[in-house]
Amino acid sequence: MLQIKDLSISFDGFEVLRKVNLDLAAGETLALTGANGTGKTSLLRAVAGEITPLEGEILLQKDIAPFFVHQECDTFSGTVKEYLFGAKPEISRIYTELCRSSDPIVYAELINAFNDAGGFELEASISSTINKFGIGIDDLDFPYRNLSHGFKRILSVIRGALSGSKLLLLDEPTNHLDIEMTLKLEEIVSSLSESGVGIIVVSHDRTFIDRVAHKTVYLKRGIAISISGGYSEMLAFLEKDFLSRKKKCVEIDKKIRQLELDVARRKSWSDSREASKRLSSDKGHEGHMAAKLAKRALVVRKRKERLVQQLEQEKPFVEKPITIKIPQYEVPNRKMLNAERISFSYGKKNIFRELSLNVDTNERIGLIGPNGSGKTTLMRCLAGILKPVNGRIYRNDSVDWVYIPQDMTRHFKKKTPFEEISDVGLDEQTTRSHLANIGFRGDRALANAELISCGERMRLAILKAILSRVEFIFMDEPTNHLDIESLEMLDKLLNDFPGGFLFISHDRQFIAEHGEKIFTIEDDGLKSLDYTKDIDIDSFTETKRNLTDSYEQSITRRKSGDSWSEFLQ
Repeated sequence: MLQIKDLSISFDGFEVLRKVNLDLAAGETLALTGANGTGKTSLLRAVAGEITPLEGEILLQKDIAPFFVHQECDTFSGTVKEYLFGAKPEISRIYTELCRSSDPIVYAELINAFNDAGGFELEASISSTINKFGIGIDDLDFPYRNLSHGFKRILSVIRGALSGSKLLLLDEPTNHLDIEMTLKLEEIVSSLSESGVGIIVVSHDRTFIDRVAHKTVYLKRGIAISISGGYSEMLAFLEKDFLSRKKKCVEIDKKIRQLELDVARRKSWSDSREASKRLSSDKGHEGHMAAKLAKRALVVRKRKERLVQQLEQEKPFVEKPITIKIPQYEVPNRKMLNAERISFSYGKKNIFRELSLNVDTNERIGLIGPNGSGKTTLMRCLAGILKPVNGRIYRNDSVDWVYIPQDMTRHFKKKTPFEEISDVGLDEQTTRSHLANIGFRGDRALANAELISCGERMRLAILKAILSRVEFIFMDEPTNHLDIESLEMLDKLLNDFPGGFLFISHDRQFIAEHGEKIFTIEDDGLKSLDYTKDIDIDSFTETKRNLTDSYEQSITRRKSGDSWSEFLQ
């Protein structure tokens, strides 16, 4: 279906992708992952024909036209039905004219054209597809712009499915999706794959990749590493590859040291013979022997130097892994807060009613639920940013805590990461060491804090909290917009953090890794989700099953020792 040969992409002289090779068969789902800026979207754009690669070939099977679902939600002013008609541009054009036409004769002609183009079949497919996947949109005439980001993302994928294209390109389709929506997306992708549609999907959702991917391609430093399977298989491969390259480096370094010692030893013999020549009574014979030995030593030295250079070229690149070392301190277990029957509303709209929650400083609590269920509002009430309309919240003022919001654009008070960390009272060397441990090496530590990536901001905020010796952290969707490497590093930071935290997240791997208690907001209060006990509430069944799968994977990761993040660096 698709074959990419020696693809290279460059922007302003900077090589984003270098000699990338991959192929995709009908019915396969290929996941593209890697750090932000490694060329994932550029690869999709090249396949879609939006950009021209520097070199290489993109070979598509005859009659296959890729359908590209971009990362950003579409701006569209029409109805849901009109948006989905956009899957077939000609039908969409005719339908738009139909809606505007007031001339009976023209209207009749347009109806015929609409029928001939397959408009009624598409309309039926829209309804059946929406119902098949339980999207929950009853009114197709509902304004598209009034939908949540999550609904817009799902509809963009459905529009791709309705297009009839046999090759879909999905750029971070899980963005803005809650767990329920992500499960629907998995169902759509799996169904399309079973029907023979090839899919290339860019994603940082580790559980999603494990669920849908037949292949995973990891991009780093312009190079593509391809493996069969999902994210877990990719990590296992990278670990094995890392250890293999490290072993080969050690072997080559040993050979180089042996060659250098041999060269030094021969030079020492030559110098010794030269010294004995000066002291000898038979300088002619000694001079001849010294010159002969020196010449032989020079030949050997040059040959050995060539061998050293050859070995240096053969030596695989093994990037120094980022190892996070943070100061350890004790956090005594005590009451953090107690919320009793609190309610909140915006005007006449109730957000939640009579919720109660007790939190201690050693607890790690996840708050999950659909978008719009009031999770952020509840957290802002618990952190004292908003005031509930009724009920009571007690916060222990003797506990040192911090709130990390979802939008961190103005979270930092200082201009650079270096200034943020040195602000806690550390010297320059210690500050730079801690920043290097989370990826801020060299000049990156002096970058404008407002311009660094979302992942870098989150890592910086958590590091500062830990270095400030806080006892508890409130985190509102800390995994939003983070790439794979930042997610792994965030896992490591939080696993080493001695205190407790309350977080909101839709990332199943993150929830399972860190949520020792899980709560969801229901109409009649907060409900607890237990990994190990059966739950009778029907709405919890699928979420529990998926979180349990992720929880079991997180246990495996913990048993493997240190975080696997070092293999991604």
